[in-house]
Amino acid sequence: MLAGLALLPDGRQQRLVLRFGAGAFRDDEVFDSANCPPARYLIEVGRRLLEIAPNARRLMIANPLLPLSPEQLAGWIPPVLAVPVIVADAKGFPLAYCLPRWMVEEEERFLLLLSTCDVGLDQRLLGLVGGCEAGVVGVPKLDIGEFPPASTTGWFMGRGRQEMLRTCTIAALRAIQKQKAWRDLPFAAYLPYHAGSLLMLNLAARQVPNGFFSKEVICASYRDIVETCPGPLEPLPLRMPWLPRDNSVGELEYLAHAFERLGPEVRESHFFGFLRYSRIYNRTPFHLIDQMKFALGHSMRHEADTVHGGTPFARAKADLPVRPLKLLFHLAGGWKLKSYRLDKAAAMFMALKSFGCELTVIDRPDLERFGARSVSSDDTAFLTAEVRAHHIFIGVDSFPHHFVRHALGWPTVALFANTKPCNSDARENPDYRALVGALPCNPCGAEQFCPMTGREDCDNFAQPHQVVAAILEMARAVYGFTEAS
Repeated sequence: MLAGLALLPDGRQQRLVLRFGAGAFRDDEVFDSANCPPARYLIEVGRRLLEIAPNARRLMIANPLLPLSPEQLAGWIPPVLAVPVIVADAKGFPLAYCLPRWMVEEEERFLLLLSTCDVGLDQRLLGLVGGCEAGVVGVPKLDIGEFPPASTTGWFMGRGRQEMLRTCTIAALRAIQKQKAWRDLPFAAYLPYHAGSLLMLNLAARQVPNGFFSKEVICASYRDIVETCPGPLEPLPLRMPWLPRDNSVGELEYLAHAFERLGPEVRESHFFGFLRYSRIYNRTPFHLIDQMKFALGHSMRHEADTVHGGTPFARAKADLPVRPLKLLFHLAGGWKLKSYRLDKAAAMFMALKSFGCELTVIDRPDLERFGARSVSSDDTAFLTAEVRAHHIFIGVDSFPHHFVRHALGWPTVALFANTKPCNSDARENPDYRALVGALPCNPCGAEQFCPMTGREDCDNFAQPHQVVAAILEMARAVYGFTEAS
Protein backbone atom coordinates (compact mmCIF):
# COMPACT_ATOMS: atom_id res chain seq x y z
CA MET A 1 0.00 0.00 0.00
CA LEU A 2 1.19 3.51 -0.90
CA ALA A 3 -0.37 6.60 0.62
CA GLY A 4 -0.35 10.35 0.14
CA LEU A 5 -2.12 13.59 1.04
CA ALA A 6 -2.61 16.68 -1.09
CA LEU A 7 -2.84 19.77 1.14
CA LEU A 8 -5.18 22.29 -0.50
CA PRO A 9 -5.08 26.11 -0.13
CA ASP A 10 -8.35 26.15 1.84
CA GLY A 11 -7.03 23.71 4.44
CA ARG A 12 -8.77 20.62 3.08
CA GLN A 13 -6.95 17.37 2.32
CA GLN A 14 -7.25 15.09 -0.69
CA ARG A 15 -6.30 11.56 0.29
CA LEU A 16 -4.83 8.87 -1.94
CA VAL A 17 -4.25 5.15 -1.43
CA LEU A 18 -2.59 3.01 -4.11
CA ARG A 19 -2.07 -0.73 -4.12
CA PHE A 20 0.44 -2.66 -6.15
CA GLY A 21 -1.31 -3.82 -9.30
CA ALA A 22 -1.76 -7.40 -10.48
CA GLY A 23 -2.47 -6.58 -14.11
CA ALA A 24 -5.92 -4.96 -14.13
CA PHE A 25 -4.61 -1.35 -14.41
CA ARG A 26 -7.27 0.10 -12.13
CA ASP A 27 -7.14 3.74 -11.04
CA ASP A 28 -6.27 2.77 -7.47
CA GLU A 29 -3.33 0.57 -8.52
CA VAL A 30 0.31 1.39 -9.12
CA PHE A 31 2.56 -0.58 -11.44
CA ASP A 32 4.57 -3.24 -9.63
CA SER A 33 8.24 -3.00 -10.62
CA ALA A 34 11.29 -4.57 -9.00
CA ASN A 35 13.83 -2.54 -10.94
CA CYS A 36 13.70 0.82 -9.24
CA PRO A 37 14.70 2.45 -5.97
CA PRO A 38 11.83 2.95 -3.50
CA ALA A 39 11.91 6.71 -4.19
CA ARG A 40 10.56 5.97 -7.69
CA TYR A 41 7.27 5.09 -6.00
CA LEU A 42 7.37 8.31 -4.01
CA ILE A 43 7.55 10.14 -7.35
CA GLU A 44 4.62 8.12 -8.70
CA VAL A 45 2.45 8.95 -5.71
CA GLY A 46 3.35 12.61 -6.21
CA ARG A 47 2.26 12.46 -9.84
CA ARG A 48 -1.07 10.87 -8.92
CA LEU A 49 -1.73 13.41 -6.16
CA LEU A 50 -1.26 16.27 -8.62
CA GLU A 51 -3.70 14.58 -10.98
CA ILE A 52 -6.49 14.38 -8.41
CA ALA A 53 -5.67 17.69 -6.71
CA PRO A 54 -4.24 20.08 -9.33
CA ASN A 55 -4.55 23.06 -6.95
CA ALA A 56 -2.57 21.48 -4.12
CA ARG A 57 0.14 23.63 -2.58
CA ARG A 58 1.96 20.84 -0.77
CA LEU A 59 2.06 17.05 -0.88
CA MET A 60 2.65 14.66 1.96
CA ILE A 61 3.84 11.25 0.75
CA ALA A 62 4.41 8.16 2.88
CA ASN A 63 7.72 6.35 2.67
CA PRO A 64 7.00 3.67 0.03
CA LEU A 65 8.80 1.09 2.16
CA LEU A 66 6.13 1.33 4.87
CA PRO A 67 2.44 0.30 4.73
CA LEU A 68 1.09 3.61 6.06
CA SER A 69 -2.39 5.08 5.67
CA PRO A 70 -3.55 8.62 4.80
CA GLU A 71 -5.10 8.80 8.29
CA GLN A 72 -1.67 8.29 9.85
CA LEU A 73 -0.18 10.95 7.56
CA ALA A 74 -2.93 13.38 8.54
CA GLY A 75 -1.85 13.08 12.18
CA TRP A 76 1.76 13.93 11.29
CA ILE A 77 1.32 17.06 9.17
CA PRO A 78 4.23 19.34 10.16
CA PRO A 79 3.33 22.62 11.88
CA VAL A 80 5.68 24.57 9.58
CA LEU A 81 5.01 24.10 5.87
CA ALA A 82 7.31 26.70 4.33
CA VAL A 83 10.13 24.22 3.62
CA PRO A 84 10.46 20.51 2.80
CA VAL A 85 9.96 18.45 5.96
CA ILE A 86 10.63 14.79 6.71
CA VAL A 87 8.65 12.98 9.38
CA ALA A 88 10.83 10.35 11.08
CA ASP A 89 10.47 7.67 13.74
CA ALA A 90 12.34 7.60 17.05
CA LYS A 91 15.54 6.29 15.44
CA GLY A 92 15.53 8.50 12.35
CA PHE A 93 13.89 6.23 9.80
CA PRO A 94 11.85 8.36 7.36
CA LEU A 95 8.10 7.90 7.67
CA ALA A 96 6.85 10.55 5.25
CA TYR A 97 7.98 13.46 3.09
CA CYS A 98 6.11 16.78 3.06
CA LEU A 99 7.11 18.57 -0.13
CA PRO A 100 6.18 21.81 -1.86
CA ARG A 101 4.26 21.33 -5.08
CA TRP A 102 7.02 22.79 -7.27
CA MET A 103 9.56 20.26 -6.01
CA VAL A 104 7.41 17.38 -7.24
CA GLU A 105 6.48 19.11 -10.50
CA GLU A 106 9.87 20.54 -11.48
CA GLU A 107 12.51 18.49 -9.67
CA GLU A 108 11.06 14.99 -9.53
CA ARG A 109 14.17 13.33 -10.90
CA PHE A 110 16.17 14.59 -7.90
CA LEU A 111 13.62 12.94 -5.61
CA LEU A 112 14.80 9.67 -7.15
CA LEU A 113 18.03 10.18 -5.18
CA LEU A 114 16.32 10.00 -1.77
CA SER A 115 17.56 7.04 0.24
CA THR A 116 14.15 6.49 1.93
CA CYS A 117 16.08 4.88 4.81
CA ASP A 118 18.29 7.66 6.28
CA VAL A 119 16.62 10.85 7.46
CA GLY A 120 19.91 12.78 7.79
CA LEU A 121 20.97 12.14 4.20
CA ASP A 122 17.51 12.85 2.83
CA GLN A 123 17.24 16.08 4.82
CA ARG A 124 20.52 17.32 3.32
CA LEU A 125 19.46 16.33 -0.19
CA LEU A 126 16.08 18.08 0.01
CA GLY A 127 17.75 21.17 1.43
CA LEU A 128 20.27 21.38 -1.43
CA VAL A 129 17.66 20.70 -4.11
CA GLY A 130 15.22 23.16 -2.56
CA GLY A 131 17.79 25.84 -1.77
CA CYS A 132 16.68 25.97 1.85
CA GLU A 133 17.11 24.20 5.16
CA ALA A 134 14.81 21.21 5.17
CA GLY A 135 13.15 20.26 8.43
CA VAL A 136 12.66 17.06 10.39
CA VAL A 137 9.71 16.29 12.67
CA GLY A 138 10.05 13.28 14.93
CA VAL A 139 7.41 10.83 16.07
CA PRO A 140 9.15 9.76 19.31
CA LYS A 141 6.61 7.11 20.29
CA LEU A 142 7.03 5.20 17.01
CA ASP A 143 9.96 2.86 16.31
CA ILE A 144 9.59 0.69 13.20
CA GLY A 145 12.56 -1.47 14.24
CA GLU A 146 14.78 -3.51 11.93
CA PHE A 147 13.56 -3.72 8.36
CA PRO A 148 13.22 -7.38 7.27
CA PRO A 149 15.30 -8.69 4.32
CA ALA A 150 12.07 -9.38 2.43
CA SER A 151 8.72 -8.06 3.58
CA THR A 152 5.22 -9.42 3.10
CA THR A 153 4.51 -6.44 0.85
CA GLY A 154 7.20 -7.55 -1.59
CA TRP A 155 10.07 -5.27 -0.61
CA PHE A 156 13.46 -6.94 -0.81
CA MET A 157 15.16 -4.33 1.33
CA GLY A 158 17.37 -5.74 4.08
CA ARG A 159 20.21 -3.75 5.59
CA GLY A 160 22.56 -4.48 2.68
CA ARG A 161 20.30 -2.98 0.04
CA GLN A 162 19.64 0.01 2.25
CA GLU A 163 23.39 0.57 2.38
CA MET A 164 23.46 0.65 -1.43
CA LEU A 165 20.71 3.27 -1.45
CA ARG A 166 22.66 5.31 1.10
CA THR A 167 25.76 5.02 -1.09
CA CYS A 168 23.92 6.52 -4.05
CA THR A 169 22.52 9.36 -1.92
CA ILE A 170 25.95 10.14 -0.42
CA ALA A 171 27.42 10.20 -3.94
CA ALA A 172 24.68 12.61 -5.03
CA LEU A 173 25.43 14.96 -2.13
CA ARG A 174 29.13 14.98 -3.02
CA ALA A 175 28.38 15.66 -6.67
CA ILE A 176 26.17 18.62 -5.74
CA GLN A 177 28.89 20.01 -3.49
CA LYS A 178 31.63 19.54 -6.11
CA GLN A 179 29.84 20.76 -9.24
CA LYS A 180 28.49 24.30 -9.61
CA ALA A 181 26.28 23.24 -12.51
CA TRP A 182 25.02 20.15 -10.69
CA ARG A 183 21.49 20.44 -12.01
CA ASP A 184 22.86 19.65 -15.46
CA LEU A 185 24.70 16.49 -14.43
CA PRO A 186 23.53 13.30 -16.18
CA PHE A 187 21.69 10.52 -14.37
CA ALA A 188 23.15 7.03 -14.82
CA ALA A 189 21.28 3.79 -14.27
CA TYR A 190 23.37 1.63 -11.94
CA LEU A 191 23.01 -2.12 -12.50
CA PRO A 192 26.41 -3.31 -13.80
CA TYR A 193 25.31 -6.96 -14.04
CA HIS A 194 23.75 -9.35 -15.21
CA ALA A 195 23.66 -9.69 -18.99
CA GLY A 196 19.89 -10.15 -18.99
CA SER A 197 19.32 -7.04 -16.88
CA LEU A 198 21.39 -4.93 -19.27
CA LEU A 199 19.51 -6.28 -22.28
CA MET A 200 16.12 -5.59 -20.66
CA LEU A 201 17.25 -2.07 -19.73
CA ASN A 202 18.33 -1.25 -23.27
CA LEU A 203 15.10 -2.63 -24.75
CA ALA A 204 13.05 -0.64 -22.24
CA ALA A 205 15.03 2.57 -22.78
CA ARG A 206 14.15 2.49 -26.48
CA GLN A 207 10.52 3.01 -25.41
CA VAL A 208 11.19 5.71 -22.79
CA PRO A 209 13.09 8.42 -24.71
CA ASN A 210 12.54 11.13 -22.08
CA GLY A 211 13.15 9.15 -18.92
CA PHE A 212 15.24 9.95 -15.85
CA PHE A 213 18.48 8.53 -17.22
CA SER A 214 20.82 9.33 -20.10
CA LYS A 215 23.61 6.87 -19.18
CA GLU A 216 24.05 3.34 -17.85
CA VAL A 217 26.87 1.72 -15.88
CA ILE A 218 27.76 -1.59 -17.54
CA CYS A 219 30.27 -4.33 -16.86
CA ALA A 220 32.91 -3.89 -19.60
CA SER A 221 32.62 -7.60 -20.36
CA TYR A 222 29.11 -6.89 -21.65
CA ARG A 223 30.08 -4.16 -24.10
CA ASP A 224 29.11 -6.48 -26.98
CA ILE A 225 25.50 -6.50 -25.73
CA VAL A 226 25.30 -2.73 -26.01
CA GLU A 227 26.90 -2.84 -29.46
CA THR A 228 24.57 -5.55 -30.73
CA CYS A 229 21.42 -4.27 -29.02
CA PRO A 230 22.01 -0.54 -28.53
CA GLY A 231 19.64 1.75 -26.72
CA PRO A 232 19.61 5.51 -26.14
CA LEU A 233 21.58 5.27 -22.87
CA GLU A 234 25.29 6.07 -23.16
CA PRO A 235 27.34 3.28 -21.54
CA LEU A 236 29.79 3.94 -18.70
CA PRO A 237 32.04 0.86 -18.89
CA LEU A 238 33.16 -0.62 -15.61
CA ARG A 239 36.43 -2.56 -15.74
CA MET A 240 35.37 -5.56 -13.70
CA PRO A 241 34.40 -9.13 -14.55
CA TRP A 242 30.74 -10.01 -14.31
CA LEU A 243 29.27 -11.24 -11.06
CA PRO A 244 29.88 -15.01 -10.65
CA ARG A 245 26.75 -17.15 -10.65
CA ASP A 246 28.11 -19.54 -8.01
CA ASN A 247 27.58 -17.05 -5.14
CA SER A 248 31.33 -16.95 -4.44
CA VAL A 249 30.99 -13.15 -4.47
CA GLY A 250 27.97 -11.58 -2.79
CA GLU A 251 25.72 -9.38 -4.91
CA LEU A 252 25.96 -6.36 -2.61
CA GLU A 253 29.68 -6.86 -2.07
CA TYR A 254 30.10 -6.75 -5.84
CA LEU A 255 27.90 -3.66 -6.21
CA ALA A 256 29.76 -1.70 -3.55
CA HIS A 257 33.16 -2.62 -4.97
CA ALA A 258 32.00 -1.79 -8.48
CA PHE A 259 30.83 1.64 -7.33
CA GLU A 260 34.28 2.36 -5.91
CA ARG A 261 35.92 1.20 -9.13
CA LEU A 262 34.08 3.91 -11.07
CA GLY A 263 36.51 6.39 -9.53
CA PRO A 264 35.87 9.81 -7.95
CA GLU A 265 35.84 11.67 -11.27
CA VAL A 266 32.91 9.61 -12.59
CA ARG A 267 31.10 9.42 -9.24
CA GLU A 268 31.27 13.19 -8.74
CA SER A 269 30.05 14.04 -12.24
CA HIS A 270 26.93 11.84 -12.34
CA PHE A 271 23.86 11.00 -10.30
CA PHE A 272 23.15 7.29 -9.92
CA GLY A 273 19.91 5.36 -9.64
CA PHE A 274 20.17 1.87 -8.15
CA LEU A 275 18.01 -0.30 -10.43
CA ARG A 276 18.80 -3.78 -9.13
CA TYR A 277 15.83 -5.45 -7.47
CA SER A 278 14.19 -3.43 -4.70
CA ARG A 279 11.03 -5.53 -4.85
CA ILE A 280 10.71 -9.25 -5.42
CA TYR A 281 10.42 -9.33 -9.19
CA ASN A 282 8.42 -12.55 -9.55
CA ARG A 283 5.61 -11.38 -7.24
CA THR A 284 4.36 -9.30 -10.15
CA PRO A 285 2.82 -10.54 -13.43
CA PHE A 286 4.68 -7.90 -15.38
CA HIS A 287 7.56 -8.41 -17.77
CA LEU A 288 11.04 -7.31 -16.72
CA ILE A 289 11.18 -4.96 -19.72
CA ASP A 290 8.02 -3.29 -18.40
CA GLN A 291 9.46 -3.18 -14.89
CA MET A 292 12.50 -1.42 -16.34
CA LYS A 293 10.27 1.06 -18.20
CA PHE A 294 8.66 2.05 -14.92
CA ALA A 295 12.11 2.46 -13.34
CA LEU A 296 13.15 4.74 -16.20
CA GLY A 297 10.20 7.06 -15.50
CA HIS A 298 7.22 5.78 -17.51
CA SER A 299 4.12 5.47 -15.32
CA MET A 300 2.78 2.30 -17.00
CA ARG A 301 -0.94 3.07 -16.63
CA HIS A 302 -2.40 0.93 -19.43
CA GLU A 303 -2.07 -2.60 -20.77
CA ALA A 304 -0.98 -1.15 -24.13
CA ASP A 305 2.19 0.08 -22.38
CA THR A 306 3.30 -3.50 -21.74
CA VAL A 307 5.16 -6.17 -23.67
CA HIS A 308 2.12 -8.46 -23.65
CA GLY A 309 -0.40 -5.75 -24.51
CA GLY A 310 1.58 -3.58 -26.91
CA THR A 311 2.98 -3.90 -30.39
CA PRO A 312 5.24 -6.95 -30.84
CA PHE A 313 8.94 -6.33 -31.19
CA ALA A 314 10.79 -6.97 -34.47
CA ARG A 315 10.20 -10.38 -36.04
CA ALA A 316 12.43 -12.27 -38.45
CA LYS A 317 13.09 -15.81 -39.65
CA ALA A 318 15.66 -17.88 -41.47
CA ASP A 319 16.08 -17.68 -45.24
CA LEU A 320 17.04 -21.34 -45.54
CA PRO A 321 15.67 -24.44 -47.26
CA VAL A 322 13.16 -26.04 -44.92
CA ARG A 323 15.00 -29.37 -45.07
CA PRO A 324 16.89 -30.21 -43.07
CA LEU A 325 15.17 -28.34 -40.27
CA LYS A 326 17.97 -26.70 -38.30
CA LEU A 327 17.44 -26.22 -34.59
CA LEU A 328 19.61 -24.26 -32.13
CA PHE A 329 19.33 -25.11 -28.42
CA HIS A 330 20.46 -23.34 -25.28
CA LEU A 331 19.62 -25.59 -22.33
CA ALA A 332 22.04 -24.35 -19.63
CA GLY A 333 20.50 -21.62 -17.47
CA GLY A 334 22.22 -19.16 -15.20
CA TRP A 335 21.69 -21.56 -12.29
CA LYS A 336 21.14 -25.30 -11.95
CA LEU A 337 17.36 -25.32 -11.62
CA LYS A 338 17.03 -23.42 -14.92
CA SER A 339 18.98 -26.07 -16.89
CA TYR A 340 17.13 -28.75 -18.86
CA ARG A 341 17.89 -32.22 -17.57
CA LEU A 342 20.31 -34.45 -19.50
CA ASP A 343 18.03 -37.48 -19.85
CA LYS A 344 15.09 -35.37 -21.04
CA ALA A 345 17.30 -33.51 -23.53
CA ALA A 346 18.59 -36.86 -24.82
CA ALA A 347 15.06 -38.15 -25.42
CA MET A 348 14.10 -34.92 -27.18
CA PHE A 349 17.19 -34.99 -29.41
CA MET A 350 16.69 -38.61 -30.47
CA ALA A 351 13.07 -37.87 -31.45
CA LEU A 352 14.05 -34.82 -33.48
CA LYS A 353 16.86 -36.70 -35.20
CA SER A 354 14.27 -39.24 -36.36
CA PHE A 355 12.57 -36.41 -38.30
CA GLY A 356 15.86 -35.53 -40.00
CA CYS A 357 16.51 -32.38 -37.96
CA GLU A 358 20.01 -30.97 -37.56
CA LEU A 359 20.75 -29.99 -33.95
CA THR A 360 23.20 -27.51 -32.47
CA VAL A 361 23.51 -26.96 -28.72
CA ILE A 362 25.20 -24.04 -26.93
CA ASP A 363 27.39 -24.68 -23.89
CA ARG A 364 26.27 -28.30 -23.36
CA PRO A 365 29.06 -30.56 -24.71
CA ASP A 366 27.52 -33.41 -22.71
CA LEU A 367 24.81 -33.59 -25.39
CA GLU A 368 27.16 -34.21 -28.31
CA ARG A 369 26.81 -37.99 -27.93
CA PHE A 370 23.10 -37.67 -28.72
CA GLY A 371 23.70 -36.30 -32.18
CA ALA A 372 24.07 -32.57 -31.51
CA ARG A 373 26.81 -30.26 -32.72
CA SER A 374 28.21 -28.39 -29.70
CA VAL A 375 29.34 -24.75 -29.71
CA SER A 376 30.44 -22.35 -27.00
CA SER A 377 29.17 -18.78 -27.04
CA ASP A 378 29.86 -15.81 -24.78
CA ASP A 379 29.60 -13.17 -27.51
CA THR A 380 26.41 -11.78 -28.99
CA ALA A 381 27.88 -11.46 -32.50
CA PHE A 382 28.65 -15.19 -32.53
CA LEU A 383 25.25 -15.97 -31.05
CA THR A 384 23.56 -13.85 -33.73
CA ALA A 385 25.41 -15.67 -36.52
CA GLU A 386 24.43 -19.07 -35.10
CA VAL A 387 20.80 -18.03 -34.71
CA ARG A 388 20.55 -16.86 -38.32
CA ALA A 389 21.95 -20.19 -39.49
CA HIS A 390 19.06 -22.06 -37.86
CA HIS A 391 15.31 -22.08 -38.33
CA ILE A 392 14.20 -22.15 -34.68
CA PHE A 393 15.85 -21.35 -31.35
CA ILE A 394 14.90 -23.38 -28.27
CA GLY A 395 16.14 -21.96 -24.97
CA VAL A 396 15.67 -21.88 -21.23
CA ASP A 397 15.01 -18.68 -19.27
CA SER A 398 18.40 -17.03 -19.74
CA PHE A 399 20.12 -14.26 -21.68
CA PRO A 400 20.32 -16.07 -25.06
CA HIS A 401 16.55 -16.66 -25.06
CA HIS A 402 15.78 -13.01 -24.24
CA PHE A 403 18.28 -11.70 -26.80
CA VAL A 404 17.14 -14.05 -29.57
CA ARG A 405 13.47 -13.23 -29.17
CA HIS A 406 13.38 -9.61 -28.06
CA ALA A 407 16.38 -8.25 -29.98
CA LEU A 408 16.47 -10.51 -33.06
CA GLY A 409 12.77 -11.46 -33.22
CA TRP A 410 13.63 -15.06 -34.15
CA PRO A 411 11.22 -18.01 -33.99
CA THR A 412 11.64 -19.27 -30.45
CA VAL A 413 10.39 -22.03 -28.18
CA ALA A 414 11.05 -20.96 -24.58
CA LEU A 415 11.45 -23.44 -21.73
CA PHE A 416 10.52 -22.28 -18.22
CA ALA A 417 10.56 -24.29 -15.01
CA ASN A 418 11.10 -22.59 -11.63
CA THR A 419 10.58 -19.06 -12.99
CA LYS A 420 7.34 -17.49 -14.27
CA PRO A 421 7.07 -17.06 -18.06
CA CYS A 422 5.22 -13.73 -17.77
CA ASN A 423 8.30 -12.03 -16.30
CA SER A 424 10.54 -12.64 -19.31
CA ASP A 425 8.66 -14.32 -22.17
CA ALA A 426 7.20 -12.65 -25.28
CA ARG A 427 3.74 -12.32 -26.78
CA GLU A 428 2.30 -15.63 -27.95
CA ASN A 429 2.59 -15.86 -31.75
CA PRO A 430 3.01 -18.62 -34.32
CA ASP A 431 6.74 -17.92 -34.05
CA TYR A 432 6.88 -17.78 -30.23
CA ARG A 433 5.78 -20.34 -27.67
CA ALA A 434 6.55 -20.47 -23.94
CA LEU A 435 6.38 -23.90 -22.31
CA VAL A 436 6.17 -24.53 -18.55
CA GLY A 437 4.81 -27.29 -16.34
CA ALA A 438 1.84 -26.94 -14.04
CA LEU A 439 3.37 -27.52 -10.61
CA PRO A 440 1.93 -25.26 -7.86
CA CYS A 441 5.41 -24.44 -6.51
CA ASN A 442 6.22 -22.22 -9.51
CA PRO A 443 7.90 -19.82 -9.04
CA CYS A 444 9.96 -21.14 -6.13
CA GLY A 445 12.82 -18.62 -6.18
CA ALA A 446 15.41 -21.34 -5.55
CA GLU A 447 18.62 -21.60 -7.56
CA GLN A 448 20.83 -24.57 -6.70
CA PHE A 449 18.45 -27.18 -5.23
CA CYS A 450 14.74 -27.91 -5.39
CA PRO A 451 13.21 -26.98 -2.00
CA MET A 452 10.84 -29.96 -2.25
CA THR A 453 13.08 -32.79 -3.46
CA GLY A 454 16.57 -31.52 -2.72
CA ARG A 455 17.65 -32.37 -6.28
CA GLU A 456 19.59 -30.12 -8.65
CA ASP A 457 16.95 -30.23 -11.38
CA CYS A 458 13.41 -28.86 -11.65
CA ASP A 459 10.45 -31.13 -12.43
CA ASN A 460 8.42 -28.22 -13.84
CA PHE A 461 10.05 -28.25 -17.31
CA ALA A 462 7.86 -29.39 -20.20
CA GLN A 463 8.35 -33.05 -21.08
CA PRO A 464 10.43 -33.97 -24.17
CA HIS A 465 7.38 -34.94 -26.26
CA GLN A 466 5.75 -31.57 -25.50
CA VAL A 467 8.85 -29.68 -26.61
CA VAL A 468 9.15 -31.76 -29.80
CA ALA A 469 5.48 -31.14 -30.62
CA ALA A 470 5.89 -27.37 -30.10
CA ILE A 471 8.97 -27.28 -32.34
CA LEU A 472 7.29 -29.18 -35.17
CA GLU A 473 4.11 -27.11 -34.89
CA MET A 474 6.16 -23.89 -35.15
CA ALA A 475 8.14 -25.29 -38.08
CA ARG A 476 4.87 -26.00 -39.92
CA ALA A 477 3.36 -22.59 -39.15
CA VAL A 478 6.44 -20.48 -39.92
CA TYR A 479 8.27 -22.45 -42.60
CA GLY A 480 5.73 -24.92 -44.02
CA PHE A 481 7.73 -27.87 -42.71
CA THR A 482 6.15 -31.34 -42.87
CA GLU A 483 7.36 -34.48 -41.16
CA ALA A 484 7.05 -36.51 -44.37
CA SER A 485 10.31 -36.95 -46.24
